[in-house]
Amino acid sequence: MSRPPGNLRPVPSRGSSPRPIARLLEPLAPSVPLTRREIGILALLAAAAFSQGWASNVFTHTLAYTRVTFGLSDQGIADVEAVVRATALVALLLSWWADRHGRRGPLLLAFLLIPAANLATAFAPSLPVFAALQGVARIGTIALGALGLVMIAEEVNPAVRGYASATFALGLSMGTGFGLLMAPVAQTGDQAWRILFGLSSLPLLLLPLLALRLRESRAFRRGTRAPLTRALQGGLARYFWPMAGLSFTVAAFTGPAAGFLNPRLVNDLGWGQGSTSLLLVLASTPAVLLGLLGGGRAADVVGRRVTELVAGMVGVAGGITVYFSEEGWVMGLGVFFSILGASAFAPAFTAQRGELFPTDARATAGAWLVNAGILGGLGGFLAGRFAIGAWGVPVTIAGLGGLLLASLGLLALLPETKGRDVLGAARVDEPSGPTTP
Repeated sequence: MSRPPGNLRPVPSRGSSPRPIARLLEPLAPSVPLTRREIGILALLAAAAFSQGWASNVFTHTLAYTRVTFGLSDQGIADVEAVVRATALVALLLSWWADRHGRRGPLLLAFLLIPAANLATAFAPSLPVFAALQGVARIGTIALGALGLVMIAEEVNPAVRGYASATFALGLSMGTGFGLLMAPVAQTGDQAWRILFGLSSLPLLLLPLLALRLRESRAFRRGTRAPLTRALQGGLARYFWPMAGLSFTVAAFTGPAAGFLNPRLVNDLGWGQGSTSLLLVLASTPAVLLGLLGGGRAADVVGRRVTELVAGMVGVAGGITVYFSEEGWVMGLGVFFSILGASAFAPAFTAQRGELFPTDARATAGAWLVNAGILGGLGGFLAGRFAIGAWGVPVTIAGLGGLLLASLGLLALLPETKGRDVLGAARVDEPSGPTTP
C-alpha cells in the first residue's frame, strides 16, 4: 500500500481506539518534527546545559553551609552574590569574540571554565579565594548560556526555535535538579560542601566529545567587525533597551528569590537539607517540564510576547507566595508556580532575543542582555543588602516582584518575532520583519 503524500497521515477509522496519552502530551511536543541533524545539535547542547546547571548551582545549593564556614550573615550572602555576579560581566568579551571569530571556540572555553573553577573551589582556603573562583565559574556560566542559545537560534527551523530553546533550558534545569539531589552530602560534615564542588568537576569528561562533534554555526560569516556597542545604538537600540529592562527586572526578582530560598528553609525555618531538597525537587520537576516544553510550544504557536506576559505574572505570584507562608504545602505550590512561570518565560524570551538582532551582533547583543540581567541580579541583592535589615526578606522579595510586574509593559514596545528567519538575514544590517503575522 502506498504512503500518503506530504504530511498527510491516515485518518483513524470510526472503530479504532483513540490515543488519549498522545493527545495529552501533544502540547508538550514541537509544533513541527525535528530533523535528525537538529536532534543531534540539541542533544550535544542539552548535555552541556545539564553540566552547566549542575556545576554552576553548587554555589547556591551549598550557601547554607559555606556561610557557616566563612561566617556570613544574610547581608554577607548578598555581598558575596553581588561580587560573583559582578565578575561575570567579563563574559561579554567571550560573546564579542564569538561574533568576530565564531561561536564554537568561545563556547568550548566557557564550558571548560565552570567545572575547572569548581574543582579549584573545593580547595579554597578563604572567602576571597572562594568568591574569586566562583566569579570565574560564573563567567563560564553566563557565556555558555548565551552562546548555546545563539547556536540554537542559528541552527534550527524557525518554526521550532522556541521549543528548541526550551530543550536547552530543560537540560539546564535537569542539571540543577540533579545537583539538588546531591546537596544532602553537604550535611555529612563541617566541610562536606567541598565534596560537592569537587564532584561537579566531572563534566570535564564531556569536553572532548563536545570538541569533536560540535561544528561552527551555519549563520556565522568570518570577517565581521561589528563594534562592541552596536546593539546599544542606532536602529537596534529600540529593541535592545526594552529587552534590557526586562532582563534587569527578571534577574532582580529571581536572583534573590532563588538565592535566599535554601537559607530560609534550612536556617530560618529549621528544615533539614534532605527535606528541603525533596520539596524543591518534587515541586520543581513537573513545573520545569510543563513550563519549558509547554512555554516553548506556546511561544512557537501563540507568540513570544503573550507567552512572556502570562509567564511573568504566574512566576511572580508563585515566588511571593513562597516567602509569605510557613506551611510546607503552600510553599510547595509557590515553588511550583514560580518555576512554572520562570520556565515558560525563558524559551520565549531567549528565542525573541536571538530573532531581534542580526548575525554579526547576535552573540554580543545576547551578552549585553545577559549583563543587564547580571546588573539586575546585583541590584536585587544590593537592594536586599539594605532592605532586608529594615523589612526582612519576604517584603524585599515582594517589592522586587512588583518591579518585575511593572516592567512587563515593555513588551508593548517590541515586535512579535515568531517564525523569523535568522539565516536569511545573516548579512542584513538591520533585522527583518517577522515572516508570520
